[in-house]
Parts: sequence; C-alpha cells; structure tokens
Amino acid sequence: MTFVNPIKNMVTHANKKSIPITSVALIAAMALLPACSTVSVNKQTSAKTITAQRGNIVTDNKLSSDTASALLSAGLNEQACMQQFDLCLTQLTDSILDEHHRSSLAIFSELHYAKARQLAKSQDCLNALSRPPLDPYYANAPLSDTEANAQQESTSRCLTGYQERLFNAIKYSYTYLFYDSLAHDFEGSAQGSSHSSTPNRIPNDTDIQTQDIYNAASNDVITQLYKAVDGSDKLMGDPQIEHLPIASTERDNSAQAAIANRAPLEGKTTDQVKVMKIQVDGYDLGVYLPNENSYLQNAHKQTSALADLVSTYDLRLSGLNSISKRPGLGISLVASLDDRYTTTIRQLLVSSLSGQSDDKKDNIDDSKPSSRIYPTGHLLLTGLIEPSGDSVLEVLDSRKLDIHLYNPYQSESVNILNNDYPLAANFSAGYGLWLSENQLDGVGYLNLITRQPEERLPKLFMLEPYDPNKRVLIMLHGLASSPATWVNLTNDILNDDKLRDNYQVWQIFYPTNLPILENRYQIQRLIDSTYQQTDPTGQNLASKNSVIISHSMGAVIARMMLSDENLVDDLDNLDDQNILSNSEKRKVRDALKASFGEAQLQERFKLQTLPQVDTAVFLSAPFRGTDYADRWFTRALRRVVYLPVGLVKTVTENLATIATKGDLADNPLGALYLQNGASQLSNKSSFIQLTKDLAINDRITYHSIIANNDADITKGLAEMQPGGARIDLSQAIEEDARGEAISASENADSDSAKLTDESLVAAVTIDENISQALTERLSDGIVPYTSAHLDGAASETVINGGHSIQENPQTILTLRRILHQQLNQ
Repeated sequence: MTFVNPIKNMVTHANKKSIPITSVALIAAMALLPACSTVSVNKQTSAKTITAQRGNIVTDNKLSSDTASALLSAGLNEQACMQQFDLCLTQLTDSILDEHHRSSLAIFSELHYAKARQLAKSQDCLNALSRPPLDPYYANAPLSDTEANAQQESTSRCLTGYQERLFNAIKYSYTYLFYDSLAHDFEGSAQGSSHSSTPNRIPNDTDIQTQDIYNAASNDVITQLYKAVDGSDKLMGDPQIEHLPIASTERDNSAQAAIANRAPLEGKTTDQVKVMKIQVDGYDLGVYLPNENSYLQNAHKQTSALADLVSTYDLRLSGLNSISKRPGLGISLVASLDDRYTTTIRQLLVSSLSGQSDDKKDNIDDSKPSSRIYPTGHLLLTGLIEPSGDSVLEVLDSRKLDIHLYNPYQSESVNILNNDYPLAANFSAGYGLWLSENQLDGVGYLNLITRQPEERLPKLFMLEPYDPNKRVLIMLHGLASSPATWVNLTNDILNDDKLRDNYQVWQIFYPTNLPILENRYQIQRLIDSTYQQTDPTGQNLASKNSVIISHSMGAVIARMMLSDENLVDDLDNLDDQNILSNSEKRKVRDALKASFGEAQLQERFKLQTLPQVDTAVFLSAPFRGTDYADRWFTRALRRVVYLPVGLVKTVTENLATIATKGDLADNPLGALYLQNGASQLSNKSSFIQLTKDLAINDRITYHSIIANNDADITKGLAEMQPGGARIDLSQAIEEDARGEAISASENADSDSAKLTDESLVAAVTIDENISQALTERLSDGIVPYTSAHLDGAASETVINGGHSIQENPQTILTLRRILHQQLNQ
C-alpha cells in the first residue's frame, strides 16, 4: 500500500505557476450570478461557541471546524474523503496555498487520526479480534479456505492501514507542536523568519486540539502495543519483540531487564534506559523505562511484571473530592504489578470458614513483619512517543519511533529538541485503582466482628514506590475503620505540589478487635521493619522527620509509639476493685509472662519512641477513654466483637489455673489482654487507667485536632479567641426579605472575620485561656474534649463537627498547614 506525504507534495510543487487571480475571480463571479445566497445571524451561548471552536475528532468524535472548513474549501465531502483517503489527501494538498504549511500539519494530523478511528471500528479490523467458531454446524460455521484467505487479506490490509494512520497522526501532530524546534525544509519557513520562530506565541485552539490528537494517538499506540505484546489484542498485528539485556551492576554482568534491575545504571534516575525493540509492519519502535531500581523494585519478571497497563483516558475516577493532575505532554498510565496484594470481603469470609488465612495458604509466615509490608502495586507512568528526524520532512518520512515511559514523580519535564516541556501526570489514578480493587471499608468492619481462627496482624501499604528523598507520612485509622478513611486527606496531599514533592504516604491497616497493647506492639514492629528494610543504615531523608497522623483508637496507639515509659512499673497501680489480692496480681502477671515470654512481655509493655518520627497529629483521640463505650447500644455491639481464637487460647491457658474470682476479662490485669479493642476505649477500662497519663517524648512536636458537635460552643470559643476563628462558608448564607445575603464576614478586613449573630464557626485554634466550665461541655458526641486534650501541644484546633472529622475540609486544611510548617522549619 502506498501512502502519500502531502507536505512533501507541497514542497515539490511550491514553485509551480498558479492561475492568474483575475481569471479565478472572473470565473467565480460568473458562476455566482444566478445563485441566491442567504446568510442569517443567530445568537448562541458562549459555551456553545467555545465548544464549537475547541472540539475536534478526539473530544466530539467529529472533525474540528478548521479541518472541516479546509475540506469544504477544497470541495471535498468528509465521508467521501474517508472512503478515498489517499486521493482526498492529494486533492486537499493541491488546495492549500499557504506556503508556510504549519496549519496544514494540524489538519493532516486530525484527518489521519479520524481515519485510524474509522478503521478500528470497521469489520475488517474487528475480525482480527474475533474468536474462532464454537460449533461448525451452526450459523457461525468456519469459512471456506477461499473465504478465509480473502478475509485474512482484508483484515491484514485494514490493520496495516490502521497502524499507519496512527503513526502518521503522531508524526504530523509532533511536527506541528515542535515546529519551532525542527529544521524546515520548504520555502519561506527558514529558521529565524517571522513565521517560524514565535517563542511567546499564546497557545490557540488549534494548538490544544493538536496536542489532544498527539496524546490520543500516542495513547492508542502504547496501550494497544502493550496488549499485543501480552497477546490479548491483535489490532497491532503480530509485533516482533526483542528484550534488551541490561547489566544491572558492574559486578553482576548477567542480563537483567531494566524493569527488574537490581540497581540503576550509571547516570541520573531521570535518564531513560532502552529495554525493548519492537518491529511492526515496517516500523521500528524502541521502548524506554526510567533508570531506577527503587521505582520498579517489585517488578520481578522481564516479560510479565506488569499485569495490566491502563490509560487514564480510559478511567473515570469517582469518590475522590478532587483529581490531582499535572498538565503537560504525554499520556498518564497506571501499570499494575502481577504480584500486588489485594484484600476483599470474600477473602476474609473464606478464610474465616476455612480456618486459614490467605498468607498461610500461600506458605507465607505472616508472623514476620517483613511479610506484611506491601510496596505499591500500581505504578504511575507517563508515556510519550518521539519520531526520529531533525527536520519536518525527515520526521514525516520516518519509520522509527521511540516510546518513553517516565516516572512522573521524578520527571516533571521532558526535553524535546533541546527545549523543555512539562510532563503530564495523574497522581490520583494509582491511588484510585488501589482503593477500588481493595474493599478496605468492609474488610475493616468485618475484621472487628468476624470470629477469626488466627489473629490478623497489621499490614503496611506504601501508596507510591519508596523514595529515599521524601519524608514519610504514617497514617493510623480508628476503630472498625481502614485506610479508606484517609481518602480525601491523602488526595489533597497529592494535589498539593509542595507536599507531594516532599512526602510519601504509608498507611497502616490493622484489626481493631485486638487488645490495644498487642496492636501497638505489632504496629511498631511493622513500622520498624519497614524503615530497616528500606534504609538499613538510616541515612536517607525518608528515615528522618517522619509524621504520624492518627484518628481515634489509632491516635491512642500512636501516642504509645511516641513514649518511653515502662508500663510494667505501673501494673501494680491498677484499681483492682478488691477482686485480686497482691499475690493473685503477681500470679496473673507471671501468667502473662508465661504466655509471651519475659522478653516479649517487656517489648509489649516497655514503650520506646519511634526514632524516625518528630511530628504527630492526633484527631478525635480518646486518650482518657469515653463513657460512650459503656452505653447500652455500644455494650451490645461490644458483645459481637471477637478476639482472635488463637490469642485467647494462648493467654487463657496460662491464666485459667489462677483465676478464681469472676470473669477473667474483668480483672484489671487479665483485661489488658482479654478485652477487645472496643471495650478498652471505655474510660473505666484497665487499659485507660494504665495509659491515660503517658508522657510523650520531649523531642516530638504534636498537634491536637478535636471535634465539637455543638456549634454554639464552638462560636463561644471563637468569640473568646477571634484571631484563630474561621467562618464556615461551606454552605450558602440565608438571605433576608430583600434578597440580600446575610454575610457573616461582610465587614471583615482579614481572614479572621468579625463574628455576628448569624456567624457559623467552622474551626477555631485555641490556647490555654479557656474556662474549665466551657471545656467540660465540649464533645464530638463520642469523645469529650477532656479526654482528647493534651497539655503541651504545639497547636490545638477545635473543628465544628462530629467524631469522624478526618474528612472535614477544615481538618484537612489544618493538617496541610502543619505539614507546610514542618517543611519550613
């Protein structure tokens, strides 16, 4: 099949004489004499005007107004043009008289892409995807050999045309977008002329439309090539693939695919390494990946490490308060790894019935914390295709293209023809895919109420590949919850350029039915192991200045990980309510030692501050417990909260011989390990008695964010400390009888608006100068202020709302301010 190059034809015929203008005008005038033309003018909305101006084959599935006008001016019908495409290009070339040709590059790129889309939907190309007949005796019986050969030829011709049109769409749009950096091969377009170099040119509608075509065509090539390599799609024919050997280190000269290299090659991490060559229908394609081992550290296999490659063009993310994007060139992609961990409600229920966890079935020793550290299973990549060639005509004639896949966290821009351009990214895509395929909310609740054969130990999820140069945010959820509780907070961090560039998120998922002392011990072991695994020497920036953000029960656990007290010394101080004598207390304590061993008991009761953490934020924290845990409906719920059978058996076998009075779980010492986490949040529990006055290490800067569900009290606090008040503008303000808004801040001259009778306060940052009578009335409906307050906090903010304030915009804004402050300090 022969394909025309219209731009080359323009250059070839640039010097031909044209018909005199006077003759053309005379002929046109004579032709129009008998005609009657009526032009009408109608008003339309600006939105329709903009849509009509900016729409094209990508956005509206129809040609842009510029391309449609070019066809009409040449006397070409759009449908006829698609039917006789090469002839259409030739006739369109003859009709374009602009010697500089730049606008024609955009027109031809759109036409090629439109033709590629038409071919992709045609039956001839779709036959490549069809399955062989299931039954030769029915209507879908196999074709005869003659018919099959004819169909194969038509299909092959269609696929070849489809691929050619896609590649041409990329080449034409590429030359249009980077015209100013390419050498020009035709008359009147020399570098330095007024027509060719316009560095300060404002992007117009055609620029945006052509970038859309470049991205869309690149998206089709990259995703369909991946499917072809994977064997699941044939629209790219039968590509020939060669994986290139890469020596991972100087010592190790064995062939290692760069996607699984053990160490980066010489050079910068933003460099690209060629890992694959693909030949498809006369085109040579090179595939390049980032020069990093840490970003692709859990992609172990050369040919099948990426189980799926999804373009954000094909994703619609819902449930997120915003989508974190960086505009620029390229296609945002999410590569899902084949060995990624998933957790679902079905898996939990099956393991409950079978008596064996998924890890046990896979022969994984989940008692080791290292087995419960999960690097991200979704890698963000940005794809870009560059045709080879140093001039416009060289690019348009080129049959060699390079496919680059960048790490958007490391590469913010890309250099094309010695100019830097921003690189597109969608930072919410990987996070959204992870949340959608892991039923975290449901699993978190079922972990609480489902009787498990063995204790389910905490897991740590990295939301992006480990970066040694970013600080770590550790997030701990609350009772009957999961990492899904942090969705809006995490997404807002991703949406903040400075925070995204300086922090990486680790989220802990733990079973909230475990006794809190045991959860603290297991979570801290897990965090210690993660730092040790990622940075054994502790020299990375990621091992310093970490931040813990925690909610409710998670905040209680977090405070214990930031203290250096020995709780064994305080066991004798528990109020035994005359149930156990001192000698019986010692027997219970000795039995606990026998259950875990002396050393393990020390590890569980002797607290030690995480050395990597220097900042903590506590949300709605019941440090001194809550009577909510003792109300009738909560007590009923606590009865269906189960301890893991294995844990109960281990402890009770040692305690049963000495427990002579009452229920063992009601004894002060026994209750530390025989009450579930929900029961231990009661302000009467032994656990709260033991931990309510814990001191936080002096080097830790900590902040409290406390909810209050009484708007009048919040307003009272704001009136006492107006400098820290923020007026609630999350809802429209009521209007008076004249239709004028009653503004709470219309007379304000700063962010701290003057309070009026109509004011509703969203949040207030308070100091110590508030009355005890007022603080005793503060509560989020579950946790009172007196339980959540900690002396010595660097800041204390009261948010108007209920206990689940982690999704409140004011909470998220306060957290972002704290993180920015930490970076500045």
